Amino acid sequence: MEGRRRTFCTIFPNYRDYHFFKDPGQIPYRFSKLGYDTSIVCYSDSEDFPETQKHIRLNTIADRYISRKFNSGILWYLVVNARKIDILNIFHFSWNSLLFAFIYKTLNNRGFAYLKLDHCAFADESEYKLYPHRNNPLDFSGAKRKGKVKYYIAIHCLARKVDLWSAEDEDTCGLLEDRYDFFKGRLITVYNGHTADLTGEELNVSTLKKSDIIMTAGRLGIHQKATEILLEAFIRVASSSRYDLHLAGTIDPSFDEYINTFFQNNPSLRDRIVFHGSLGRLELFQLYSRSRIFCLPSRYETLANVFPEAMYFRNVIVTTENVSLMPVIRKTGAGLIVKRDDSEALAEALLWLINNPALIDQMSALSHEISSDLLNWDSIVTSLNGRIEEMQTGRRK
Repeated sequence: MEGRRRTFCTIFPNYRDYHFFKDPGQIPYRFSKLGYDTSIVCYSDSEDFPETQKHIRLNTIADRYISRKFNSGILWYLVVNARKIDILNIFHFSWNSLLFAFIYKTLNNRGFAYLKLDHCAFADESEYKLYPHRNNPLDFSGAKRKGKVKYYIAIHCLARKVDLWSAEDEDTCGLLEDRYDFFKGRLITVYNGHTADLTGEELNVSTLKKSDIIMTAGRLGIHQKATEILLEAFIRVASSSRYDLHLAGTIDPSFDEYINTFFQNNPSLRDRIVFHGSLGRLELFQLYSRSRIFCLPSRYETLANVFPEAMYFRNVIVTTENVSLMPVIRKTGAGLIVKRDDSEALAEALLWLINNPALIDQMSALSHEISSDLLNWDSIVTSLNGRIEEMQTGRRK
């Protein structure tokens, strides 16, 4: 190991340039700032990666049927390069990610495999748990013999090759450790952070010119985001305050009819509700800068990037019990937590804040402090690297 930089490789098959500002891009980037030789491996034929390539080396694999079949392109990459990788970073509890870890560790038993999960213990069990999972290839409930064999291999062989796992809140870590023994002693909390430090300009958030705006951001209208609950709550908020509602993000086509009906029934709100559509990163940051309250009434949610971003720009958070940020909000008092699917409770929480402007000022300062410290990518990755080094040192003894 002496005489060369330690190598950190993230495998994210469907990586695109916008992922640079999310955990698949920020984790390797922040490791590079710690002195690692970092790279990202993904499939691509013609995709440009202008933002990523400013900071990280990309190893792209031809996006062909033959290379995608059984992920043979990435598996072959690991066969050739496993011994050159000191830390392998993979994402999501899936058959492919576990197989990547297995191949890597089989060929490089001195290497270290780290897998970042995307699960939340506060979500409805039927919607968002490890087994079964809505989008998880390891959901073999009701499977035939072949599926059950695959499940057994995943649990009793592949998963045990991962050296370190992480989830995005402490309660989820506790639940998973209680349920699955291969997590015990190898599961830690790794939050997601903000990327306001990558705007290319100095930001002075203490002088932001705030307006009476409640905002949200995400894929509007999908079941997870509960956008209709926010709109229903805003009917009452609008009648009792001067606040407006701004929504950023693509609108699911199935939600168009709901929006049309909503405005037909509430024509006076047409000038109080703004649908911005999909915003560029800097445009979104400008909206954060103007708003006072960030409201995301999700039915389930891990630690979405919009939370630390909104908090950095001094937004008070209002969200539900079913998100990974919930323990942080309850512990620090940087926002309010309400029951999901309860527009009345949401309206009451929003109006309570609006009617207490001094509290908004206090909470907004706290939000920025938390985002700058606890939800700061440099701090997050420095802590993660410390845990990895500690485990590697213990393994060598």
